[in-house]
Amino acid sequence: MESDDTANSGSGNRGKSDSLESRDSRSLSRRRLLRTGAGATVLGLAGCLGGGSDGGSGDGGSGSTGSTGTSSGDDELSDTLRFYSWGGSTQEALTKHLINPFQEEYDVTVEQSSFSSQDKMLANVRSNPAGSYDVIMPSLSGSYNAVKQDLVEPLRLDNIETWSNLLSAFQKYDPAGTGDKTYVAPLYYGTVGMVYNSDEVSGSPPFSWNLTWDSKYKNALTLEGFAFVRMFTTALAQGMDPNKMQGDTGSYEKGVQKVYDAMAEQHDLVKKYWTSGQEQTTLYSNGTAVLGDGWSGRILSMQKDGYENLKYTIPKEGAYGWSDTFAIAKGSKHRYTAEKFIQFAYRPEVMKKLSPVLGYPPATKATSSEIEDLPDYDPTGGDRLKFQNQKFKEEHQEEWNQTFEQIKLGQY
Repeated sequence: MESDDTANSGSGNRGKSDSLESRDSRSLSRRRLLRTGAGATVLGLAGCLGGGSDGGSGDGGSGSTGSTGTSSGDDELSDTLRFYSWGGSTQEALTKHLINPFQEEYDVTVEQSSFSSQDKMLANVRSNPAGSYDVIMPSLSGSYNAVKQDLVEPLRLDNIETWSNLLSAFQKYDPAGTGDKTYVAPLYYGTVGMVYNSDEVSGSPPFSWNLTWDSKYKNALTLEGFAFVRMFTTALAQGMDPNKMQGDTGSYEKGVQKVYDAMAEQHDLVKKYWTSGQEQTTLYSNGTAVLGDGWSGRILSMQKDGYENLKYTIPKEGAYGWSDTFAIAKGSKHRYTAEKFIQFAYRPEVMKKLSPVLGYPPATKATSSEIEDLPDYDPTGGDRLKFQNQKFKEEHQEEWNQTFEQIKLGQY
């Protein structure tokens, strides 16, 4: 199970919750204005009136960073937009703070359906006829697979005028390693960061991941039990680029050996490796563990339940990052409208309302006191967010899994 697909499950239930949102058409819709040629004026006015001080103004404030893909002449809003997203509380938050306002302003009916896993989403996009979906919601590994399987269209950034509102860490977010095209629009982010009990761990953040090698915490340390996360975080602690794992050794073979050696040393301190949200919750809540890593959504829920001594921080070396994104499904019949939906989502005023309800910081520069209080919030503006190159992971994961199993069995 992929961390980028499960770490955010702590924010609420992501079960199936299909719904259809609609409302009465207005006599003079934004869509009709665009079709009659007055749209440019309306959009320009909206950009002036809908602004904020964070990351540019409204739709017309910041400009785009360039275009990927060529224009197809599809430059009119459609009557409907088919949106396929996570269900549960994520869908509820998106409906209230993004979809309903978009429908009201643009007079476009958003037809919603939901999924409970990335595998299910990708399978449905593959198996249904082209045009069945317009906007889908892949996570880190999901976006890699979506691009690899040719399930998504490249984004035409000239049609997303708020693109430059993104944090610099997401401006060239490229989990598929395509380099020349942009396929996903990050919405919010999370990390596998450090969790500590402030009653037992002295000092103040930012800490270093090296703290999790301190023998003082032997048998009180818990870590996520997926090999790719262990490799990634250990490489960060060793001062290596986790997507190369060479460090100052000059080669992957020598660099990865240093990572394995460090993992084996750390293993002697670990009380238990956890592989689910419930496991980590239990280990931290009953005091079995006072230090380790974790999913911010779970820790936020525990803090709300009274575990105020549990803290979450992104160490100074950075942390494994994930993002839920928007992408346009291959063959979408409403591609332009989908791009305007993304443009609307990146407005500061939209993100300021949506982000705290989701429980994760926005991928844009929008900020507020509520956003800054979220466990995953990176005060460096995204410099500590580290994303795994999915191709690199795919190439080496079998080897990592085998070696990690040997370490856990004491056979390394």
